[in-house]
Amino acid sequence: MATTKYLYNLTPLRGIAALLTVIFHGELYLNFIGGSMLIDQSKSFFINGLYIMVDFFFVLSGFILCYVYRDYFIKGFDKQNFRKFFIARLARIYPIHVFSLFFTAGIWALAGGLGFPKFQLIQVANSAYSFVTNLLLLHSINLHNWFTYTHASWSISTEWWMYMLFPFIVLPILKVPKKAWLVVVTACIGLYLLIEYVLGPSVVVPKELASQFDGSMEPTLNVSYQYGFVRCLAGFVLGMITYMAYNVKWAKNFLSSGWVFLVEISALVICLHFKVNDIFKVLIFPFIILTAAYGNASFNFILESKPLQKIGDWSYSIYLLHQPFLNLFTLVILATFPPKPGELSVQWSQPEAWMCMTVFILFVLWVSSLSYRFIEVPTRNWMNTKWGRRNVAAVNPSPV
Repeated sequence: MATTKYLYNLTPLRGIAALLTVIFHGELYLNFIGGSMLIDQSKSFFINGLYIMVDFFFVLSGFILCYVYRDYFIKGFDKQNFRKFFIARLARIYPIHVFSLFFTAGIWALAGGLGFPKFQLIQVANSAYSFVTNLLLLHSINLHNWFTYTHASWSISTEWWMYMLFPFIVLPILKVPKKAWLVVVTACIGLYLLIEYVLGPSVVVPKELASQFDGSMEPTLNVSYQYGFVRCLAGFVLGMITYMAYNVKWAKNFLSSGWVFLVEISALVICLHFKVNDIFKVLIFPFIILTAAYGNASFNFILESKPLQKIGDWSYSIYLLHQPFLNLFTLVILATFPPKPGELSVQWSQPEAWMCMTVFILFVLWVSSLSYRFIEVPTRNWMNTKWGRRNVAAVNPSPV
């Protein structure tokens, strides 16, 4: 099979999306331990809405898997090609997932041994049972009523089962005629509406946390440990249609423009700032991906720059390792700067919160560079060499 051309412009996008996810989770933790927000929600919902970056990963994964693996199943399901595909995907996501899982479990075991109280909001669903479901990548298939261990890994669970479905749906999707693309996109929007107005409101939480939720959630796509697979399915299929548009160079003359790219990014920022319905934000993602994939001299030199390429390479480690370290930093900070009597948090100022977030991001980038170099790449190469026995295509999509 021919080696697929590497789409350099997509690499930084997943790195930036991963860092925005770090900021989203970081603010939640800062509010928990420092009593401070990076941005006042009365002024902007930008950071509060960054959970939508997971949906960007879903759309990007659908695009990339079609781009890289469509020839494996272009004639239908093939057992030998499925084995190669299975090993390649497992080698891509499993080593860091398992490392993150054991790291997180170790942090909470150490915290318990040192006498730290259990943080119900973070630990309430951690158990031997949920540890096993995490190992089997089943922890976001409606088996739990809250996040478990590395909370962000719920999306890895949904992605994995979407990978297993991919060989069976890729051919039917690729056979959809151009005139019917809008029908498939409409079906994806229908799934998003189902999440916002039916599935989302039915999500349950542990009784220990019930008092923190008043049941009056606005329509949102932010479902995860329950119904996360529906969210992943909608984004993944939307990404597959995006690939089909790319493959026929749909609207290339218009979309391959630096000005269009700027408008797309600006539209996303505005939607986040004003808390526009999540569906409109997700529908911007295919256009961002198409514009970046087509490329243009006006922005290629930025996206292909070495620092952004590196951040893109490290994106998976950034995504899965930032939360265990947020847990660890929480324990260290509360031990070093214990809250005053009668207060639940350290009570930082907003500048102090931004300083802490900046330092943490730099730390995560450093740790992720080491993880990529010494864990991700060696284990992936070993697994592919040991069991896959194939030349991996030149594009390595982020699995989140």
